Amino acid sequence: MTAPAPTLLLRVAATWPLPGLGLLALPDGPTPHLTTYELHAAVAVEAVLPDGARHPATATVEEITRGAIPERGLLLDFGASIAVPDSSEIWLARPQPSSSND
Repeated sequence: MTAPAPTLLLRVAATWPLPGLGLLALPDGPTPHLTTYELHAAVAVEAVLPDGARHPATATVEEITRGAIPERGLLLDFGASIAVPDSSEIWLARPQPSSSND
């Protein structure tokens, strides 16, 4: 069985901390993979920073209007304070293989 290909959800153009909610990450371009999710859907993701550091998180899909066209972004919850600089990438987390010890 072949593992699914990694899915890039967005490249970060800007982030804003929203106290009590998480870190809002907005994309630097179109986000076609995010349109397959309902708004506010929870998704397991991994932030990959420009230095290669990886941080797992849970994110919800959000819609933000900047200018005339709404766009999708991610509200990230790392469980800790993590700085996610511009040009970081947010990937769909790969499911971990389950062990069959039954």
